[in-house]
Amino acid sequence: MNVRRTQNAFTLIELLVVIAIIAILAAILFPVFAQAREKARQADCLSNLNQLGLASNMYIQDYDETYFPHRWNSGPNSNPLLSVLNTTCSDSGPISGAACGKTFWISLLQPYTKSYQVFQCPDSVNGWVEGKVGTMCGGSDNNTAIGCGGNGYGGQNSYGHNDIWMAPAAAFATPFGGAVNVVSDASVVRPSGTIMFVDSSYYGAAPDVCNESGHMINAAPTGGGSVPTSSSTNADCAYATGQGSFYPNYWMNIGNSNWSYSGGTVTPATALTLGPERHSGQINVQFVDGHTKSIPYLQVIGNICLWTTDADAPHPWCN
Repeated sequence: MNVRRTQNAFTLIELLVVIAIIAILAAILFPVFAQAREKARQADCLSNLNQLGLASNMYIQDYDETYFPHRWNSGPNSNPLLSVLNTTCSDSGPISGAACGKTFWISLLQPYTKSYQVFQCPDSVNGWVEGKVGTMCGGSDNNTAIGCGGNGYGGQNSYGHNDIWMAPAAAFATPFGGAVNVVSDASVVRPSGTIMFVDSSYYGAAPDVCNESGHMINAAPTGGGSVPTSSSTNADCAYATGQGSFYPNYWMNIGNSNWSYSGGTVTPATALTLGPERHSGQINVQFVDGHTKSIPYLQVIGNICLWTTDADAPHPWCN
């Protein structure tokens, strides 16, 4: 008697259905995995900023309740990073041009962080710290039009300091000159609401005080007043411009936009595209009192209340 054997096998239709299901699941899950990785990088970045906040508070305890400058002109070949990297000032080295004679805030805080790696955001495009060969800030050794020059300028390209209010510079009488006015802790009237550091592609950052983006709010009107303005003619714009003609452009360094390192070629429209790419439109911020927060990009660049210390004019609506 012959026994007929039946072979079990998938038909072509069944295989195609299985493949289609797998493809659908992959399409659903891969973006979720990507978002999870991004959230992890954002959390690491917030942790870095939290450590910078702790370092800032330790610094002011050692320096009579005054904050550090964003940089100071410390003299020829005085940049501490030259010793850290065991190198000399040269065009082919990690520190060159105008960067050689500056001490940046990264070096002032490093003794309190004990590591330079905390100054690098894992989500920073082409992020670097301490020095980088091959990318001159502003495209030259000294680009006076944008206020920087040389390799390694700023010490890192992940976080920007609130230059206009937390370390205001005197008017620039000579290229890369200008004294830095040290800010006292007592003069910051809203420490829990005033930015110290922010996600940035340059070591200095600021809001859009002259409303180039069209998103500025809460500026102080010229001549004073109790009602905020969105006019490009305002007290905050004048205060920034008085420190240096390039300071009103520093909002275009926030997030992944790099106005300074590009040599000032980034336009407001380009900045509005590149900036939000850091952390999917959210910008990590560390406030003067030390706490950190993630804030939507347009709020960070536009809301003057997040930046001002009232050093230039009262902002009563920010209270």
